[in-house]
Amino acid sequence: MRLQSLKLEKYRNYETLNMNFKDEENITTIIGPNAQGKTNILEAIYLLALTKSFRAAAQNELIRWGDEYCRVTGRFTEADGAKELEIFLGNPPQPVRSLKINGVKTGSINFIGNCQIVFFHPEDLNMLYLGPDLRRRYLDILNVQVNPAYYAALRAYRRILKQRNSLLKSIKEGIAQRQDLDIWDQQLAAQGEILISQRRATGQYLSKEISEVYSRISQNKDNVEVIYRPSLDGHETLAQALKNSREKDINAQFTTVGPHRDDLEFRLNGRPLAAHASRGEYRSLLLAVKLLELNYYEEKTGEKPILLLDDVFSELDQTRQRMLLNSIKGYQTIITATHLEENVPGAQIGISEY
Repeated sequence: MRLQSLKLEKYRNYETLNMNFKDEENITTIIGPNAQGKTNILEAIYLLALTKSFRAAAQNELIRWGDEYCRVTGRFTEADGAKELEIFLGNPPQPVRSLKINGVKTGSINFIGNCQIVFFHPEDLNMLYLGPDLRRRYLDILNVQVNPAYYAALRAYRRILKQRNSLLKSIKEGIAQRQDLDIWDQQLAAQGEILISQRRATGQYLSKEISEVYSRISQNKDNVEVIYRPSLDGHETLAQALKNSREKDINAQFTTVGPHRDDLEFRLNGRPLAAHASRGEYRSLLLAVKLLELNYYEEKTGEKPILLLDDVFSELDQTRQRMLLNSIKGYQTIITATHLEENVPGAQIGISEY
């Protein structure tokens, strides 16, 4: 998978932007001062992969100030040919979103997965030690890019969960009956089991490979574990868990078990990472996780993903920089930096050129 060209129209700070990426250059570095729009370019590519921004809370934040719409278009090549992906976002009177593949409108389930990206920026460290919602999001991003059925189940699960939580509140207030939960529990369990199964498989993949990758980076023979922690007890099914937690859920007025309560635990030498890891160990582990993502997507799709590095070299020492550069040979990589990175090969583009 390669990004051949990127076009932005009224996106963030750009009125128009046209970028072409040379086949002979696997690495492209976009150089410029902070707050000049470098990250906006990576965000636009991320948008083409996942239809959402990694930082904007609302789509109108992506539309250039004073304009009513924005458009992002990318042309990609892969083993079986070329494709064009386009996202149009409109503001008034209500938010509008249109997705196109080769000029034909489609839905997000068909759109997501047409290009795979691995995005790496300094704030990704938060995923390793802050709340489980960031780790659940990480699992979801991994899986939706390779499995349309997972994305369909995730959307359905979120919709049903919202309905169930509303019903729990109504039961607590005495305006609905407990048996009304039966149909929602059945539907929630069906979609949730799809998520649990795929997340468990992904956790097993990461755990199997990560110690070797981490050791290459850290130069230590540490044992790293990645453990998927579903919110269920033992061998309990989600349907059983929902039934057993019904009274608790009614009192709490929200659903206390299910994939929305899962976690992904990282352990270093048998101990939880958050309990004792140094800053350097966190950085080494995050780098190992990102390199594993490259392998994961390539194994699942047969295509090399596109790697987006947002000002990460400022966070890595020279040893980790060399490890990263040696590991990404053969992958199209787009880097942002505030200054020329002398040890980074490939094209160096000044943001001022745009």
